[in-house]
Amino acid sequence: MAGMKIFKVALAALLLAAGLSPVLAHHSASQFDFRQVHEMSGEVKAIRVINPHMSLTLAVTDPKGTRNIDFEGHSINNFYRAGWRPNMIKVGDQIKVKFAPLKDGNDGGFVTGFVTAQGQEIAFKIPTEADLPPPPAKGK
Repeated sequence: MAGMKIFKVALAALLLAAGLSPVLAHHSASQFDFRQVHEMSGEVKAIRVINPHMSLTLAVTDPKGTRNIDFEGHSINNFYRAGWRPNMIKVGDQIKVKFAPLKDGNDGGFVTGFVTAQGQEIAFKIPTEADLPPPPAKGK
């Protein structure tokens, strides 16, 4: 009997830990440079506005060539507060994305706003300089 009780407690602990792992694995936005805002136009290849983050894949053509670029952004709650509604952006639409770029210089970033194919602009509150940590000291 004691063995079964220990097994049940261990199983409950394991299930609890497994349930918390997505929460613990949730990343911050520290990989994005919110001190800059870039713009990029292209064709929507995929968009998912869900919690905890939206995801967007945009097909772009620029001097680097034609490629798909992945972006992430706010939660569905923040999208609604900014005025976004379902089907405002659809696969195949030509849109302009405003974003905070990745600090490592790779393609992609965090969506700070967009202009729909119909010309409607949606913008999100982005951190101000006072909200951001100071940049790392040079030489450290």
